[in-house]
Amino acid sequence: MKRKLSFLILIFFFFSSCGIYFPVSQSTEIEPEATPNVSGEPSYYSQEIYESVDLTVLCTADECQPEYPVLSDDYNEYYDSEVPAVCAFDDNPNQTSQFILHKDPEGVNGLKLLMSKEDLFFLAWVSMRYQVNPHFLLGVMSQESYGNCAAVSYANAEGCFQITNDYGRAQLEESYEDRVNNWYWADDPSGYYPDSVFVNSTDWFGEEPETEQYRMTLDPSSASVLGVDVSSVVNFNFGVIGSALYYNWEQYFLYNQYSSLRTTVKNIISSQEEAKASLMAAAYNGGISRLTSSLQSYGSNYLNGMAYETQDYVGKVLDYCEGFQEGSSWYTASYTADNLDSLIDLLALTYDASLEIDWDSLKQDIRDNFFSGQDELTLVDDMKALIYYISTYDSSLAPEWPEM
Repeated sequence: MKRKLSFLILIFFFFSSCGIYFPVSQSTEIEPEATPNVSGEPSYYSQEIYESVDLTVLCTADECQPEYPVLSDDYNEYYDSEVPAVCAFDDNPNQTSQFILHKDPEGVNGLKLLMSKEDLFFLAWVSMRYQVNPHFLLGVMSQESYGNCAAVSYANAEGCFQITNDYGRAQLEESYEDRVNNWYWADDPSGYYPDSVFVNSTDWFGEEPETEQYRMTLDPSSASVLGVDVSSVVNFNFGVIGSALYYNWEQYFLYNQYSSLRTTVKNIISSQEEAKASLMAAAYNGGISRLTSSLQSYGSNYLNGMAYETQDYVGKVLDYCEGFQEGSSWYTASYTADNLDSLIDLLALTYDASLEIDWDSLKQDIRDNFFSGQDELTLVDDMKALIYYISTYDSSLAPEWPEM
């Protein structure tokens, strides 16, 4: 028995010296097909998470469950990294443990989109929690604002994702009251010409950004910046969360409030490439009521019943999405414990204080667990594990189901 034990110890040290990781524990039993493929060099604690959990299960508490039917799988269309020329809306975080966000060093459609560490954290946050293809979200942002969070449209849509101060704001406040009722909304956003209020720092971007690619991240908790009234959604972190919440509402509203259209939508998704991405982009630009009306009248040719602006918008979003997916490189970043303390502080600003989340304990636990024996985490190898950990830390931090 002693010889057998000694042999096993020798085998363990051999694999450890070769950089091969072992899970520390199996805290959750899951089906093999749900286990992510671990590759790269995640931290030891990230490795444990990847080996022991289903990354799509971010809350099992009763209060986290919807009071209405969830989407059937045939209502989804998943991103496949092996087919980069096809833009899908949905993403399965279990396909790989890595967070891979492609880019083209030469730019997409003339846009060389620079993303800060902060941007990448919040984009990964909403992508994994709501299982949305991050390249689709980049496509939306590129078409909406060209990456300029200070942009304001003739309809007073604001920020990188152009959330309107009337319909968009009202829908978010109605469907996610506990999440957005403390966000700031500018009464008159026409004064956003903020070269003077962009963050001009190389610390987070790693290189000097072009003006139109700055992210407005100065004091996101404030209703004004240098005397200019701004809304929360002109900051990237609020804007991408607001956009993801809006997309989450769109698909469940369509599925549950227009159940008579389920078969029509299912057939469209099963017969057309990029169908779900097209449907969601059309609803975001043209409005859910126009989309449902066109689906009822035109079926699979629903875009024919929508405004030309929406038809053009959908095509351009998909084009941007495909361009990012086909990029020959990807975004990378590393995060120290101090970086993550700052990001958790920013994340806390997007939640209502009445939820009484212990953010300081969360920050300390991240330090204790993820930074044991190392100084940095990476976007590619650790971000999914980190987001899973934060999302399951407190039931108030689980992904929100929209109020219908």
